[in-house]
Amino acid sequence: MSDADEREIDRRSILKAGAAGIATLASGSTLVAANRSDKASDVHVAKGTINNPVSDQRRKQLRKRAVKEYERNTGETLDGIPAVRAKAAHGPGDSPEDGASFESEVVAYAYGIDANGTARGYIGMAGEAPGFESNGRAEEGIHNRFEDRVQEVSDKLEASDDDLSTQTAGNLDSLENMEAAHDFPLEHQVYPHGRISSTCYWLQDTVNSDEATLHGFHTPMTIEPGTQVKDWDSNWQNKSVRKKHLWDKSEMNFVDVRNGYWRPAGPSDGGSSTESYSVSASFSLTDLGVSTSMSWGYTNPAMERSDNSSEWDNYCDWSWNINDRCGDSVRTSTLTMEPSSKCEQTDYDCGMGERDICSLELKATFTDGSCGDGYWLKSWDTAYKHC
Repeated sequence: MSDADEREIDRRSILKAGAAGIATLASGSTLVAANRSDKASDVHVAKGTINNPVSDQRRKQLRKRAVKEYERNTGETLDGIPAVRAKAAHGPGDSPEDGASFESEVVAYAYGIDANGTARGYIGMAGEAPGFESNGRAEEGIHNRFEDRVQEVSDKLEASDDDLSTQTAGNLDSLENMEAAHDFPLEHQVYPHGRISSTCYWLQDTVNSDEATLHGFHTPMTIEPGTQVKDWDSNWQNKSVRKKHLWDKSEMNFVDVRNGYWRPAGPSDGGSSTESYSVSASFSLTDLGVSTSMSWGYTNPAMERSDNSSEWDNYCDWSWNINDRCGDSVRTSTLTMEPSSKCEQTDYDCGMGERDICSLELKATFTDGSCGDGYWLKSWDTAYKHC
């Protein structure tokens, strides 16, 4: 697609009120959803298919357009564009080493910069499992939710303002000087096995040192087995979950990982003991929908939870193994986790070029109706900066 063609599509596609009508956007084309903020960029959107995905180059073009709009509107300059390099795969067995794996593709993408210089976005990924008549259900599921996801991004841009109040509390301590750099949900689903999703909130502190920056990631995640997904008519259930914050994958010269933190946030998997949990971060409370109480009860060995993190080796690693009986509540329920971690590392500047900050991994394994065969879904979100 030529630049002239892209400009013409964008011009014809500008919306005057939110993101209404985005579901009709042609595959492979792009859209600009207008918002009411004088300083934030528009929402730049691309929609594709498994056979014609939204490429990394196309995503980079949309990010640069959003940054140019923000810089033109505010007179400010972003010292590096925060972005996410998304990848997802799936395959039979309990791990990628068990057999052939299959790539999933980005079929929906949105990106914008709010009035405070925070990047807001969305990534939707879908794949097809060989041997199953999917009828495009995974891809269709992402597309059907895309309008709502874009509206969420647009709402955040419209609400943003330079004097937006902030509050700090929750998982990451000492957040007084940390600011939001980027937030994005990533959703990945493969019929009939299940879907995995994780929203990444990327925070950074550039106040206390000119030579180093403290980064923090808060990544609430959700695992939905096929049997839980509406209209799938699936009997696939939960087997295991693993989440990693791999600071050792950073390309910065200096990395110093602090204590990680995680908390299960559901479901009820037997027993009567309960706990409550709430979290807020150092940007607008409306962004996270925070201070929401969630309660759950548990008895072992229905679910075994492990923290495999290593400050020495600069990574955080949390896992769940489901020991519940086949067909029981933990096997068939939606599972969630609320992991967070932080790391001090060399300060980024544009002279460094493109540099990875942290790699975030999420893998879930599902099992069939007899709790025999396994099938895994995995997503990699590499948070990085470029200019």
